[in-house]
Amino acid sequence: MEWDDVTRERLEVALNESDVVGVRLDPARAYVDVLLHVIALPESGPLMKDGRRIMRLKRPAELRFLLRRDPIGEQAATQPAIPLADEAAVENFFDSLAWGGSIYGWRFFDEPGLTRDWPADPSLRIPVRTEGGAHSFYWFNECGIERDGEAEAFCIEGTVTFDDLVVFDAEEREIPIETFIADGVRQWDALYAHDERLSVEAQRESQNRAPKWRKWAEGAESAMGPI
Repeated sequence: MEWDDVTRERLEVALNESDVVGVRLDPARAYVDVLLHVIALPESGPLMKDGRRIMRLKRPAELRFLLRRDPIGEQAATQPAIPLADEAAVENFFDSLAWGGSIYGWRFFDEPGLTRDWPADPSLRIPVRTEGGAHSFYWFNECGIERDGEAEAFCIEGTVTFDDLVVFDAEEREIPIETFIADGVRQWDALYAHDERLSVEAQRESQNRAPKWRKWAEGAESAMGPI
């Protein structure tokens, strides 16, 4: 990928309001797969029904995870880090959720300030190599678990430092990065233009029985809202 500012900014637009529902380090430690649910609008036709994407961050240097409770009326930033033992604990947490949220804020790459409220010791740090990565990706998911009829809210965040990225669909077929970006940017342009392809009915239809990476995400409403 060409890492100029314009391309980075367009990629961040395409990722805004997508869901991060998994972060998996390759056993050979050659890459990190970020599992996404994205909202994408092709050049013609309706919203894409299968929004599952894999953003593969190549040559990772370090992964960091921060899990905190997010109680109503308080800020997650005031809560202590909940330890995560290893990668399996991260995967188990994602799999245990009853609901999840979307990333927002329009800025996700190469911005150290996004973790300024993190404690010195996060929930889990996984060093992959001694030298640092050329880029960093920040993500979060405001989510919750239900236990014994009670709901508990959490926020899980993370960063990955890496050198480059590629994007795949759910069958691991590579999507040209410009196509991925264009489809994501197009849906925001269409939203602001009140394109009928993004009407409430169209959004509901795109989400009806849409495949998801996680069972708990099936039936979730689009984060875009009505036009």
